[in-house]
Amino acid sequence: MTVMEWNDRLNIGVDLIDNAHKKLFSIMRRMAKLQENPDNYKLLCEEGIKYFKSYTLKHFAEEEDYMQSIQYRRYEMHKRLHDNLRDNTLPSLEKEVLETDYSPESVQNFMGVCMAWLTQHIMNEDRAITGKIPPLQQTAQEKDIIRALSQSLIQILETTLGIHAEVASEHYQGEPAGAMAFCRLMYQSENGKSLFAYLGFEDKLILSAVSEMMGTQVKKVDKMSLSAIQLLSRSVMQNLRQQFPDVLDYTLKKENLISYEIMFKTIQNSCPPVSILFRTDRGYFVFCIQT
Repeated sequence: MTVMEWNDRLNIGVDLIDNAHKKLFSIMRRMAKLQENPDNYKLLCEEGIKYFKSYTLKHFAEEEDYMQSIQYRRYEMHKRLHDNLRDNTLPSLEKEVLETDYSPESVQNFMGVCMAWLTQHIMNEDRAITGKIPPLQQTAQEKDIIRALSQSLIQILETTLGIHAEVASEHYQGEPAGAMAFCRLMYQSENGKSLFAYLGFEDKLILSAVSEMMGTQVKKVDKMSLSAIQLLSRSVMQNLRQQFPDVLDYTLKKENLISYEIMFKTIQNSCPPVSILFRTDRGYFVFCIQT
């Protein structure tokens, strides 16, 4: 696995924070080389993940102290992003690693998600601390909507597919979560306003969901299974629109499948106000809304 190298563009201008970020990149680079030592792979992965988590939480505490010392006005919002990684994303990733007994795929997924989260967090949030970029905003109403949508999606997945899901991140920023396919649905309101919904399914979740829908085991993601996922995406959105008629009062106009690369660029360019990553017992699921 290739890990992004540190570059000066990631500096925010505070030595305490920049040095910690460099250290986290260094830890990830060392972890990426663990497969070169197969004899002690599991033990080294276990220690590497433990050290990364410990150092990350130490860094969060130091960064939060710094923000309070300068009376950073978005401290509470920034801290919630830290808490979400600590309380949701990291436990979810660790659970997958343990369940697969430190399989190379799960360890690489752990590193990929953490590396993408860290990079985007530095670029979009940490640099705002020192005014290098304007901070992203999120209203209290948007937070309530995200939580309500999350609970409804968990219930829909349980009811329609018998899949148990939990929120891995309320601030999905395009972190890689295995091979995925995305369905993009374009809606329009009566006054011509557009809304885009993006539903992403990890390949193993696609196979499980389509097998459930078809009543027979599907072993390969093909054109038929992707068409079924488009149908499932429409069904999920229809359920949500019934539960949130005031928020999702739109008519479906167009739908298509897009790649992870296109989805990643969309998130980086537009920062969707609703962008949630779910971990299910059969693979990852992503839900984003862009107005």
